[in-house]
Amino acid sequence: MTGRATTARAALRLPGEGTLAEISGLTLGPAAGGPPVLHDVGLSLPRGRVLGVVGRSGSGKSSLAYSLLGHVRPGLELRDGTVRVAGLDPFDGANSRRLRGRTVSYLGQDPAASLNPALRIGTQIAEAVRLRSSARRSADVRARVEELLLSVRLPADRAFLRRLPRQLSGGQAQRVGLAVALAGRPSLLVLDEPTSGLDPVLADGIRTLLAEVLSAGDRAALLVSHDPAWLATVADEVIRLDCGRIVEGGLPKASVPVPTSQGVPVGGPRTTAVGAETDGGGLSLRSLYAAHGRVPVLHDVSLTVPEGSCTAVVGPSGSGKTTLARCLAGLHPPARGSVAWLHADMPRGRGNPVHLVAQDVRGALNPRESAGDALMRPLRGVRGRSAQEASGRALRLLGLVGLDADVLPRRPGELSGGQRQRVALARTLAAEPRVLVCDEITSALDPDTAGGVLKLLDSLRETLGLTVVMVTHDLAAAAAHAERVVVLDAGRVVEAGPVDRALVAPEHPVTRALLACADGPVLAAPQ
Repeated sequence: MTGRATTARAALRLPGEGTLAEISGLTLGPAAGGPPVLHDVGLSLPRGRVLGVVGRSGSGKSSLAYSLLGHVRPGLELRDGTVRVAGLDPFDGANSRRLRGRTVSYLGQDPAASLNPALRIGTQIAEAVRLRSSARRSADVRARVEELLLSVRLPADRAFLRRLPRQLSGGQAQRVGLAVALAGRPSLLVLDEPTSGLDPVLADGIRTLLAEVLSAGDRAALLVSHDPAWLATVADEVIRLDCGRIVEGGLPKASVPVPTSQGVPVGGPRTTAVGAETDGGGLSLRSLYAAHGRVPVLHDVSLTVPEGSCTAVVGPSGSGKTTLARCLAGLHPPARGSVAWLHADMPRGRGNPVHLVAQDVRGALNPRESAGDALMRPLRGVRGRSAQEASGRALRLLGLVGLDADVLPRRPGELSGGQRQRVALARTLAAEPRVLVCDEITSALDPDTAGGVLKLLDSLRETLGLTVVMVTHDLAAAAAHAERVVVLDAGRVVEAGPVDRALVAPEHPVTRALLACADGPVLAAPQ
């Protein structure tokens, strides 16, 4: 079947021998009643095929992925339909234990949340190998751990194996999670936003890795993504979800809607003059060194973000971007160097004008606290508003980030990845920061929603004089919304300057490699 679905029940039938997964009439909805999250969904996935799933944040993509593991998100219930993986019902407890890890393996949007914060990386991967494979001897387990790490483009040396999850970048955590998912050589891979924390070079590497994993022809994969351009390079077919229904199915690669752009013209959206790297105004960082334990991460990093402007920080996964963001927000103490705001050393505690919207929003939000409570706490505790004033402000903040009031009573586990990210942004705005450090805040959002959030940041800069540091892998977003770009590699600044120079005529090989893997030109060349 190709083209647009014409019935209430959309079913995708992919060609191939041997059905590995099949869903029929699946309907999920809130346990307390209300509109379904998934409505009468059906699809069939044979071995040797890759199925892509796209759709807006909250359209039901993650719920569909969870169903292949026999899991329903808290607050939802299975109302109707059947799911079969390798002929078994994953919603049956005994079958679920047999299937998970060996037959079907899952990597979620928040891979860092799936890692035990108290166990070292090597221990966690080795444990997955022992549980999900036939390897039992220590030498065999070590060899498999090394093989897995190298396959996801990570080092397998003792120093890396001894790292804790908090010592990983977002991209590194994503790849460690993928190594764990591959430990048992599963027949079906379910990957929810597998490239959301990766730079363009590594995203391209994951595409190559998936091609290698599926090359034998006896495996299949379901990929949930907000990146249609990436899906077009890796998926055999693509379905689109909207309000819990399949509205398009069977789209071949050539038909996947891919955003086409000739790049943002030079001299495009710019609102503030670019400050010199040595200017002490705005937010300034001088000769900063930082480490995780004994492992050095940042080396002699300096940058300036003029007040009211936006600077984008880009670079390969593991280059130190998240550590830099945490240093700017006062959450990671530097070994040496200084961070200043308006020529004054950065104050600590509530007086700190710099606030961080973290990449790992599941870890940043209290799992037992509703979205409403998460917003009310800074509004009342930091800003001292009355309950009535805080409630009104919370609703306005939700509207700013594109959410409705019905998310207020929900906990993080009852929200989609995109909804969690927007709640985290609203909570940060509730504290009325002067500087907003955004670490991959659009990575879990669909293109339309991501564009709306970035336009919101532009509006906040204009109306509130907000200063923004945008850590991102999206070079097109950096080009469209930032005045300056700073490129990190191995903890050092390797290139810095106005976007219309650094992203048109880059001088460093790392910048050129990132641009080479981007989806088309991110800036139009000067005329």
